[in-house]
Amino acid sequence: MSSSGEGHDARPGTQAVERALAILECFRTDATALGISEIARSVGLNVSTAHRLMRALVNAGFMEQDPVSERYRLGIEVAVLGQRALEHAGYHLARPILVRLAEQTGESVSLGVRRNAEVVVIERTASSQPLKFDHASGAEIDLHTSGMGKVLLAFSGVSPEVAVGQLKSLPRYTERTICDRDELVRVLTAARRNGYATNHEERYDGASGIGAPVLGPSGVATAAVGVQGPALRMTEARMLEIAPLVRSAADEIAALALRL
Repeated sequence: MSSSGEGHDARPGTQAVERALAILECFRTDATALGISEIARSVGLNVSTAHRLMRALVNAGFMEQDPVSERYRLGIEVAVLGQRALEHAGYHLARPILVRLAEQTGESVSLGVRRNAEVVVIERTASSQPLKFDHASGAEIDLHTSGMGKVLLAFSGVSPEVAVGQLKSLPRYTERTICDRDELVRVLTAARRNGYATNHEERYDGASGIGAPVLGPSGVATAAVGVQGPALRMTEARMLEIAPLVRSAADEIAALALRL
């Protein structure tokens, strides 16, 4: 990452901030704790510089250091700020709607927002069934591989062609992942017409889902509601059956947001 390297000629007063942000980005992966050498290598810093920045982040509560292993993990202050952001956006108020949708469908339900080429899960309700498929809170899913992601693309305020063209790549995760841009344009066009989009084992083998957009006043999706479960239950016929429920929940959340 050139913005954080030792030789980067950053503007005065911004380099330390850029480096600290780069360090926090290291913890987006599944790794729960990292050593100072790993952190320094990841962001292109020498160990002494990384150690100085880590000390500042620990003092501010954004990082914690295990006293035994001396490895670092995210601090509670990160969670506090994240929760405040969700509360300010009003998304936490959607939880009763998600719970009801989970009860109606018998499957797990998620609320996601777009971040660049991904949909990030910010609220979730798990299915009560023994065999289920859940997205964890904070899960990051490529837009082109999920129902939620597809409706965020389809209702992004630009044409499907432009929305697909803005994606740098379409990584393949399963045999069913849509990696052809023309096909994805057709899928997004259908999503705009139907008001929902589906995912048939395109991100995870054995898991399928459906998503509907939470639309703002201008018709642009601000979030998306998704229902996901085992592919053996979430068949095409089943998703067509629950589509009105998913759309209704998304519309209810949109109306709730307008009143905030």
